Amino acid sequence: MQITVHLLAFGEDTPIPTRLVDITDAQLAESEDPGHVLDLAFQFGQNDFQPKPVRSVSVGDVIELPDGRMHRVRGVGFEALPEGVELGSLERGWRASMIH
Repeated sequence: MQITVHLLAFGEDTPIPTRLVDITDAQLAESEDPGHVLDLAFQFGQNDFQPKPVRSVSVGDVIELPDGRMHRVRGVGFEALPEGVELGSLERGWRASMIH
């Protein structure tokens, strides 16, 4: 499974850059609970685990689940975003990375 992460935390690039995070079936075997999938997307969105030519997932970024639901990475945990939220309306750059 590939999870799309919208990289809002560092910079105000347009279009908003994305990172694809690969999660294997073996990693999902423990649970397909959305919270578990978000944890895996954050963990494997780090360049220590999956080196990619983009930055790692950070506080303020938005993880998009396969069903379209979006969650913002918080200092601790994740915040479910309202359905239909426009990514361009969310804080970006340093303001996004200061979310607790």
